[in-house]
Amino acid sequence: MTRPEPAASQRLHGLDAVRAAALLLGICLHAALSFLPGVDPLVWPITDTQKSVPLGLLSFLIHVFRMSVFFMVAGLFAHMLYHRLGWRGFWRNRLMRIALPLAGGWVICYTLVIGIVLWAVARAHQGHLPDPLPPQFAGASPNFLHLWFLYVLLWLYAIVTGLRRLWCAIDVQRRFAALADRLLRWALSSPAGPLCLALPVATALFLEPDWLVLHGVPTPGYTLLPPLVPLFIYAWVFGLGWLLDRQRHLLDGLAARWPRHLVIGLVGVGVALYLYNRPDIKPVLALAYATGLTYWTLAFIGAGLRFFSRASATVRYLSDASYWMYLMHLPVIFALQTALMLADWHWAIKYLLINVASFAILLLSYRHAVRPTWVGLLLNGRRRSRGAEA
Repeated sequence: MTRPEPAASQRLHGLDAVRAAALLLGICLHAALSFLPGVDPLVWPITDTQKSVPLGLLSFLIHVFRMSVFFMVAGLFAHMLYHRLGWRGFWRNRLMRIALPLAGGWVICYTLVIGIVLWAVARAHQGHLPDPLPPQFAGASPNFLHLWFLYVLLWLYAIVTGLRRLWCAIDVQRRFAALADRLLRWALSSPAGPLCLALPVATALFLEPDWLVLHGVPTPGYTLLPPLVPLFIYAWVFGLGWLLDRQRHLLDGLAARWPRHLVIGLVGVGVALYLYNRPDIKPVLALAYATGLTYWTLAFIGAGLRFFSRASATVRYLSDASYWMYLMHLPVIFALQTALMLADWHWAIKYLLINVASFAILLLSYRHAVRPTWVGLLLNGRRRSRGAEA
């Protein structure tokens, strides 16, 4: 029997909050990178005089689950949108809300980032640009910066909509769809079920050459063709989100079991950290990291559903604002890190200032230059008047 599609009018406030938190945690993560010892300047070109191991640990922990949370929620919302708008409407919406912000945001951010990094290099060399320029420029090539997640989303939309058409053509009786639903129900209802969901992630990480635990899932933001391993991992969690929307009652189970998932994920992350310098046991490392990623992803989503399922004007406002804030945060973070990089202050003070100032700047710019304008219409799908309530 064909399962009725979810009601398009039902708003999942908890998942709005989860998606916003995943984006805003990215700002906190990037704010920490200038303080990390041993960071490759090609990865993060701003280097502070103060270094912090605790911020390195915080960055690692955020990196374990943040993007998998985002892509799983994105998969769920994509399924919802697809069945509300149809194939053509879905792609029209995604090109407007994802492809255009990617193109416009990249031009703005890349231009600003180049100028700010030149400023940082000059500050590090007594106010003068060295000749030749350091590795930040000598070995750098244009890339998607922090906007790679939008580029990967477009790939995932193409993959899942293409596979869906193929699946529907083959599975006319809906038997495989019913089997997939049953397997997902078992995986999300059993304490050990998520471990089975972690196995494909562990296999992909194990097959990645020179994979290191501390680097987590490789960032697929530097090539036009996304690397296979991160693309597969994010496609896997995106697909789980897509299937999860077919059975929304499973969300209640995630909300109820989030403490259990959190603890099991903590064990996986703890094992991965404890053994991180043992490349000879790569299968164990990959399984431990994948376990932490999977269980923490489910725990984070479950906690959001548990505590933020009621409608809240504040949460809704931050959810709307988070897209703009993440799109534009990198030049702001770079500029603040550059301004403070030589200050002889404790790293905790500088890190706090960078976060507070960046959030304030981004929220104010959203309130006055985005929300009531055509930019807000593009990003949030509706126009807001200046006098409208959150």
